[in-house]
Amino acid sequence: MSTQTQEGQSATRERGSTVETREEIEQTEEAAGDARTVNLFDIRRVIGGLFVVYGVILTVAGFLASDADIDKAAGININLWTGLGMLVFGVAMLGWAFARPVGEDMADDERGSGRLRRAPS
Repeated sequence: MSTQTQEGQSATRERGSTVETREEIEQTEEAAGDARTVNLFDIRRVIGGLFVVYGVILTVAGFLASDADIDKAAGININLWTGLGMLVFGVAMLGWAFARPVGEDMADDERGSGRLRRAPS
C-alpha cells in the first residue's frame, strides 16, 4: 500500500511541476511579446527615424542648391549643414534605441536592479 501511495505522490508532484513549468513558459512568452510592443513604439525610434528622413531630404536639397540659394544664406549652404546635423542626431537616437532597448529596462525594473533610488523630495 505504501508503494502505491509513494507512486501517487510522485505522479502528483510531476503534474504540479509540469503545470508550473507551463505557467512560467506562458509568462515568459507574454513578457517577450510585451517587450517587442514596447520597443516598436519607443519614442527614440520614432524621433530618430523622422530626423533621418528629414536629414536625408535636407542633405539632398543642400547638394542641389544653386549659388543664389547659398548667397541668400550669407554664403553658407544651410540645407547641407542642417541636413547633416539632423542625420547625425537621428542615427545617434536610433543607435541608442537599438543598443539599449526599453524591454531590457522593463525587465530590470521587475527584477530589481539593485540600485537604491531616492524618493522625490
